[in-house]
Amino acid sequence: MGNPWVFGDRLRSLFCTSVSHCDCLPLFAKARHPGLDLEVYAKDLSSDGLCLAITVIVSGLICTSLTLLFAKLRKNISVKDYIGFKGPLKRQWVKWLLILAALLFLSDVVTFLLHRPIVPPFMVDAYKTASFLPALLFGIIVVAPIFEEIFFRGFLFQGIRYSRLGPMGEIGITSFFWAAIHVQYDIYGIATLFALGLLLGIVRLKTDSIYLLTVMHSLTSLVAMVETALYIHFVG
Repeated sequence: MGNPWVFGDRLRSLFCTSVSHCDCLPLFAKARHPGLDLEVYAKDLSSDGLCLAITVIVSGLICTSLTLLFAKLRKNISVKDYIGFKGPLKRQWVKWLLILAALLFLSDVVTFLLHRPIVPPFMVDAYKTASFLPALLFGIIVVAPIFEEIFFRGFLFQGIRYSRLGPMGEIGITSFFWAAIHVQYDIYGIATLFALGLLLGIVRLKTDSIYLLTVMHSLTSLVAMVETALYIHFVG
């Protein structure tokens, strides 16, 4: 197996790819609303559901392609092995999906007990302003999980694995950066994502399967969208 890219290169790649994945949204919003103050709008990146959908889909497809291209540039190792394109065992599917369900349930219980909204306000705004809801659902449930898992727990994870940071370092660092790019959440929301990232990192380490991770991520997003829809139609 070829040596992975050095850690500094990974961080530069993380910065460039994450910026391209996150910073397109204000530009789309500016195109739709020429008089928009971008500095003000940047404080709430996901307030426009249509802009969010377009940005996630376009940047996700572009960044996924770039990530796979960078992985392909590595010599003596295939993209399949580098990213983790391998199917887990059936018992691993059952085990980790059940653990995910337990974590999501526990997260909602803790959020409720802390008197915090289970559905973040930005999710409500994005859902209500998504003039074409299927695009928003496709972006959040399909495109975003594919890109984020391939990049964070595929491309980035593999490089850190062979650094001096070791397994705990790779799980912690990828979880931190993954949570940190979700700037639309408050501190509590980002901390919740960090906890989810730790679970996904453990799954990556134990199964080496990006397929299982992507399904887990997609199911988490699906649950979030269902909760949002229920809140809007029956509560809010």
